[in-house]
Amino acid sequence: MSDDLTLVFRITASLREPVKYAVIREAVEITSKRFPYFSVSLGTGIFWHFLEFNDQLPRIQSEENIPCTAFAVKSRNEPLYRILVRGCRISVEFLHLLTDGSGALEYLRSLIYTYRSLSGKDVIDPGDIILPGSEISLEEIEDGYNMYFRKLPPPAKPAKAWHLPFRLNEKPRLRVLHAELKVDEMLELSRKYKVSVTEYFVSVCHFALQQIYISGNGKAGTCRNRVLRIEVPVNMRTKYPSRTMRNFSLYVLPEIDLRLGIYTFEEIVKSVYHQFQISTDTKQISRFLSSNVSYERQLFVRILPLFVKKMAISAIYRGIASKRLTAVITNLGLVSLPPGMEDLVDFFEIVPPPPNTAVKMSIGIVSYKDRMRISFCNITQSRELERLVLRHLAKAGLSVRILNEF
Repeated sequence: MSDDLTLVFRITASLREPVKYAVIREAVEITSKRFPYFSVSLGTGIFWHFLEFNDQLPRIQSEENIPCTAFAVKSRNEPLYRILVRGCRISVEFLHLLTDGSGALEYLRSLIYTYRSLSGKDVIDPGDIILPGSEISLEEIEDGYNMYFRKLPPPAKPAKAWHLPFRLNEKPRLRVLHAELKVDEMLELSRKYKVSVTEYFVSVCHFALQQIYISGNGKAGTCRNRVLRIEVPVNMRTKYPSRTMRNFSLYVLPEIDLRLGIYTFEEIVKSVYHQFQISTDTKQISRFLSSNVSYERQLFVRILPLFVKKMAISAIYRGIASKRLTAVITNLGLVSLPPGMEDLVDFFEIVPPPPNTAVKMSIGIVSYKDRMRISFCNITQSRELERLVLRHLAKAGLSVRILNEF
């Protein structure tokens, strides 16, 4: 983690009326007591970092222009998540080691419920929202990775990927462009190609990346790495019967290999679809789970002092992990609220963790009712990828609305 590579993500609920600070402050206090496993700070031992309970409420602050800024992880007096308020917006930002998008969304839904109740508007049927005062299940704090670990053959190591060639912004580098689509139009278009919304959007991004690659910007004639690879997180709770609120996500890596030639859009959609079907199969994705947990369980790794682990992990990340991806796309899916709360929220939005200086681009998608929000997180001086993706969607017949300027 660093000031640039913060590993922090944001989920926002925009209400239909301005947020009342006194009410949201009380709602945060009540809700956070129901999620005590988030009230932790990062401790440092001889062999490992660890999470330790601190019984502190998250900080409530004004929403910053630059999202997902770093936490002071060495501080022992505040949790690794925060609440941000501005106008009609309530946002939560979590350090990714604490939970993933699904866990953070459950906290936010509970917070909205509590806020509405304190505002004097009872919700008759809260549905599956985690209610303040309800019993905390042990399943909520289980380590899903270790719970479902089985020793399996590791996945094949992917080749190095091509990276966007654009120059980086000056610090702070992150710029976020928000766009909005209509859910029903996106569903209809995806069904036309017989793929999911995620598969279709990943295909559009691959096609846009290919266009950049084969243009003068991509330096196609001299670039040695000709694989375009996108990381797509997968909620493992859909693969295993887990109710954990801790981080429990893995990823698939759909790619196109330009050493084989240039792809039509239809070819990309077909390839991405089949890669998703294979990679998201429980038996296949469990190989990533096994690989990740296996390193942690090795005796040699366990007895290494923490300072050695940190140097090794940093070197591996810089030398291998960051070089195997071209971009990252996170789709949180369709958010649901009970009927008694639907009229309170206008839309949801997710900003994924800022990309690193190699990958340069991460994209977050979330849908609510009839609106889909796309957030492009870019640390470069170019907005070419955003333009190509949104232009492709518009030419396909979708109603695309850009919510802030390039």
